[in-house]
Amino acid sequence: MKVEKNDTGPLMADLTITIEKDDYLSEFKNKLKSLQSKSQLKGFRKGKAPDSIIRKMYGGHALQEIISQKLTDQINSIITDAEYNIIGEPMIKDQDTLPEIDHREPEDYVYQFKIGMEPPFEVVGLEETYRRYEITITDDLVAEEKESIQRKMGSQDNTDKNIEAGDIIYLKVEEMEGGQAKEDGIASDFSVQYDDLSEAYKKVFGTKKKGDKLEVDVYALEEKLEKEAVNKYLLKLNPDSDLDTETISDTFAAEITNVVRLTPADFDQALFDQFFGKDSVKDATEAEDKIRDYMKEYFGREADNYLNREIMENLMAKNEFDLPEGFLREWIDAESKMTDKDFAAYLKELKWALIKKKLVAKYEVNVEEKEIFDYFVNAIRNYSPYIDDTSLRNTVFSLMKNRQQLNRAVETISSGKLFDEVRKDIKTEEESIAKADFYDKVKAMQEKSAEQAAV
Repeated sequence: MKVEKNDTGPLMADLTITIEKDDYLSEFKNKLKSLQSKSQLKGFRKGKAPDSIIRKMYGGHALQEIISQKLTDQINSIITDAEYNIIGEPMIKDQDTLPEIDHREPEDYVYQFKIGMEPPFEVVGLEETYRRYEITITDDLVAEEKESIQRKMGSQDNTDKNIEAGDIIYLKVEEMEGGQAKEDGIASDFSVQYDDLSEAYKKVFGTKKKGDKLEVDVYALEEKLEKEAVNKYLLKLNPDSDLDTETISDTFAAEITNVVRLTPADFDQALFDQFFGKDSVKDATEAEDKIRDYMKEYFGREADNYLNREIMENLMAKNEFDLPEGFLREWIDAESKMTDKDFAAYLKELKWALIKKKLVAKYEVNVEEKEIFDYFVNAIRNYSPYIDDTSLRNTVFSLMKNRQQLNRAVETISSGKLFDEVRKDIKTEEESIAKADFYDKVKAMQEKSAEQAAV
């Protein structure tokens, strides 16, 4: 088999694969013999049909199958070969010029592809000093977490009393127009947290209780809920429908169908045993120490995640290299059309993937099967903590057979291990920071990333 590469431009080339007769004739003959031995044709004993009949009946399909498999194997070999450093997949140059396979007159078969290639570069930016934030765990933060645990472990009960902070309010709403129910208007039911209401509506609902009726502006109910989110989660509108959302009235008639009140659990031994584990802590002081340790571990992970993102963004900014955009656009459009915005986002993801590939090789990051197994175990237990061991193992093995799930797991694990190694290698300066200030930085980074993706 011959493989020839002819550069056609920066990071682009034509690839010619020639499958010669000697590459397949022996396998073709053996395939026909195997088919002959299994044949049961009328007028002939089993396995005794003449060669000519077997070749006529099965030859075309058998040779096509062999040639296709050899071509596929060669392409897969090229994709994984460091000599070519291919981006994407080889793309047939012209479907109309594909060779016609004729088992009656075997010959050499030539296939031509377009390929895009990775740019040569060495990763820079790891030699810089990065700042790692350490979130200060104050007594107030510990108290907040303590109250959160008490609410989480508390009881929820229906109440007929006036609504107050912490309550969950269940509403049934109907669109209004001109003081009347709108013909063919929108009707929905949903729940809102009192604490999420806008300040104006906190005052309104603070005087209401179950069974009361009132008019509300659904788009002004919650402080931080955007219009699109209101349509999706409160009004439960199908985003693919033909409904013109701009014509939806702001005013809805609302009925409070239920109010659920949370009664926090006492911070006592029963809560400690249930939340931390039987006899894990013996008193409130030990429980608060446990909470502080948990918060230190949690915020430590958050700080590492932020640092990881800073490293990634800095490496993408410092490592400038070209990509075979012409080939990539043609290759992607051959599969499915992509907007310019989505294509720009794809190029950014690809750039990071190439940098990451270099780093994975540098730090010799590998993912073991046990790590994949443990990854799925933890994911399942987070979703279903009380699943039995047999069901857990069966679910894990099922997920590991799913290529998409497996690839996602390997990507997540390898990224985590890679950044663990990178953080050991770089220089960092520790800086204490308040929780609110830290999450302001997280928000700013997310907004900056979103702006860059929109450009």
